[in-house]
Amino acid sequence: MIKYTVIFSVEAKMDMALLEDYIRDDLKSPLTASNYMKELDDTIQELSMYAGSVAISTNDYIQLLYGPEARRINYKKMAIIFTVYKNYAYIKRVIPASLIL
Repeated sequence: MIKYTVIFSVEAKMDMALLEDYIRDDLKSPLTASNYMKELDDTIQELSMYAGSVAISTNDYIQLLYGPEARRINYKKMAIIFTVYKNYAYIKRVIPASLIL
């Protein structure tokens, strides 16, 4: 069984920081922000066990923006876009799923 190392792009880290700020500050819900971000991070870290088994996305929008090897999983209303290379899962973006055409 392959164990993948999960690596975040600068954009993915920024996406997550902005999401946390939005939930905490705009929605005025710091506890929800903390819990949501922990669960989101847990979901992403679970990719270390199965990233290579996620199908490559056939969505044209994802392929155009993130390359022909891009994959996607969801956490609630967020899409986690990543690629796999050797034993690495590169998290490209964490964006609202509604943005994907």
